[in-house]
This record gives sequence, structure tokens and C-alpha cells, in this order.
Amino acid sequence: MSDVDMDGDDIVWEYESEELHTPVSSEDEGNKYQWPEFNDQYTFGEGRFELGTRFVTIERFKEVVKDIFIAEGRELVWIKNDKERVRIGCKDKECARIAHLSYNRQLQCFQVKTYRNEYTCARDFGSNTTDQHWISKKVEKRMATHPYMTTYETIDFLREDFDLTAHPKMVYRAVNEAKEKMMVVYCFEACKRKFKSGCRPLIHLDGAFLKTYHGGQLLSVIAQDANNQSYVVAFAVARSENKESWKWFLTLLQEDIGDIGNHG
Repeated sequence: MSDVDMDGDDIVWEYESEELHTPVSSEDEGNKYQWPEFNDQYTFGEGRFELGTRFVTIERFKEVVKDIFIAEGRELVWIKNDKERVRIGCKDKECARIAHLSYNRQLQCFQVKTYRNEYTCARDFGSNTTDQHWISKKVEKRMATHPYMTTYETIDFLREDFDLTAHPKMVYRAVNEAKEKMMVVYCFEACKRKFKSGCRPLIHLDGAFLKTYHGGQLLSVIAQDANNQSYVVAFAVARSENKESWKWFLTLLQEDIGDIGNHG
């Protein structure tokens, strides 16, 4: 964790320059410096970056920063927040912590240009940095394996995993928001019975784009009947095809069909 600006003529506090360069020593001359890339494999409260860290998207940086402030019990302030740059600080004006990220055209990624990681304020356990949308994103990931989470189960989840106590009304709205972001699953009773009684115990997974006004992905589970013909067991409409959406779909399908040892 560094709070030192490299090459002071290039890194300043007021956006006079958006470039970040590394001083070249005699030992490093001729070798291209590799800036660190943020490691997405982190647990809540453990996300860390330093001066020069690269981020693929500006949204990812904002997610990480919010996680850090919530975990440390501080109030986050967005000093600058647009499509190409983000500058954040602590709500306490006397606090020295600050970070600035903007797009690096040479590296073609977003990069931390200024970072001072010094807190001079006290923790605020009444901080309102936690909001409905942040909770919704955490709940959405959890729903991949627990699709029927209730408001009170979510409250327990937030308390155990994030050491947070949120208002039940906020949690209720966040749960509904997470459910809306997930998918609609269709598994008709006749299709389910035919799969159990007349299809081979093997399924094929497929995804396709929906070229409609709302877009999204069509996820399908296909089986093979006694005549070696394709048979649609179930399908779902999701916003995107990723690990979470497939896990959500297959978890619901397994619960609906029954014992996976006997049916697939």
C-alpha cells in the first residue's frame, strides 16, 4: 500500500496530468515496467490496491472501493465520478485518505494515478455507505446457491458474512431487486415427466442471444429421448450467460426434477 506519487511532474492532485510514468533507472533501462493488475480473487474487506494498479473497468474499481469503506466503517464521498475518471475520499474533510483513477490510453486500461491510504478519522458504525444496490449485488451472488432467500435469512447472511446490520425494509427491497436481476425459469410438468420416464440420463447445456428489445440470454437444458431426438427439458431467460446464472438455473432444475442420482 503506497501513498507516494511517482514522478512528481506527472502525478498531481488536481488533474493537471492524466499520465503515470515510472522513473527509469540504469538497471531497468530497456525493460518495460509491468504495473500490477488488481486481483479479483479477494474476500470482503481484503481488497487492496496501490499506486499504479490497473483495473479493467471503472465499475470494478468503484465496487472495490465501496467494499473497502464499508468493511472499515468509513463514509465514502465521490469527489469526481464520470465515465473516464473517479476520485474518492473520506466524508471527514480532515481525513487524508484519497484515491484517483482514470483511463491510461497507452495501457488501454484504467489505472490508479493518485493514492493516499492514511486514515485520520474514527470509524463510523452508523455509516450509511451501505445501500440497497450494494446489498442487492451481494444477495444476487448468494442466490446462485440459495435461490429462495427471505428477508430475514438475508439479514442473517449480512450479519454473518459482512458484520453488517441493515434495516429490514432496505433488505426487503434489495432482495426483490436481486430476484428481478436473476432469471425466469420454465420447466413444464409434462416435460419433466417425459424426461424422467423416457429420456437418457444425460443433459446438454446451451445458451443463445435473444435478439429482442430487452435482450438477454436464453439458457436451455436439452436431453435425448429413445429415438435419439433432442428433447427440451427446461429453459430460462437470463440477463447474461455466466457462472452465477447457470448455477442458479441448474440449482432450481435439480430441486424441481428431484434426485440427481436417478435423473441425470
